[in-house]
Amino acid sequence: MSDPQETAGPDDSAIDVALARSVLYRAITLGLRPAVRDSAIAPFDSAASRTLRVAATLLDSHARSGEGLLPAVETFCALAPSAAERGTAHARLFGHSRGLVCPFETEYGAEGAFRQPQELADIAGTYLAFGLGSPEGGDERVDHVACECEFMDFLGRKEAFGLGALHTSGDQAVAREQLATVQGAARGFLREHLGRFGRAFASLLIKEDTGGFHGALGALLFRFLTQECQRFGLPPGPPSLELRPPVPDDTPMACGRPADDLIQIQRRPRP
Repeated sequence: MSDPQETAGPDDSAIDVALARSVLYRAITLGLRPAVRDSAIAPFDSAASRTLRVAATLLDSHARSGEGLLPAVETFCALAPSAAERGTAHARLFGHSRGLVCPFETEYGAEGAFRQPQELADIAGTYLAFGLGSPEGGDERVDHVACECEFMDFLGRKEAFGLGALHTSGDQAVAREQLATVQGAARGFLREHLGRFGRAFASLLIKEDTGGFHGALGALLFRFLTQECQRFGLPPGPPSLELRPPVPDDTPMACGRPADDLIQIQRRPRP
């Protein structure tokens, strides 16, 4: 992603915006997952923080209105808990089934629980349409907020590639159709899924971890989803949603692993 202060043409700017959105979604995905101790990858080191600030600055410069992302990014980057501290906080917030902060989309909303299998199938089908699925042999819940942010990260990179292909493809009609498919998928997924419940999830995260790493992550997610919905011309989801009543563990509704074991989508192997 190029520096937002560099001079860029309209097409280059659109590519940079798509990549900047991908950067934010990627950071939020990593922040919502359990910390990996002794990992060779430092997802929130100084270099990553600089990239986040560049991405936030660029997106703020293209935003129509509302609170900017950069102040939330600055607060988030100023917090650097150890992997052990992040792990403890993650277990406190997300452990024990739905946890203090429920990360599963289909647990939000007043609709009857009988709709949950249909909603889970819809989300899984959206991933599958782009060749993505849960790791082989896994039973992760596809409606985990980290999984949904990861999918939007993927679509952001696909959009950047599609915008670049408009200059290189020998078949402009096909290139435009593929780009429209990716952009339409992002808009539809925000409208039906992540944008619908994500701000309510973020609000709970802010409340339950005020002043902490995950609370700062929630504040960033709340502002980012607000900006994303504005970007796509969608009404932002409500800041609060009722959780569905929990169901007994021996029913089909209690599917998937605890949040600590979730989530990573990947390309499905070709037959």
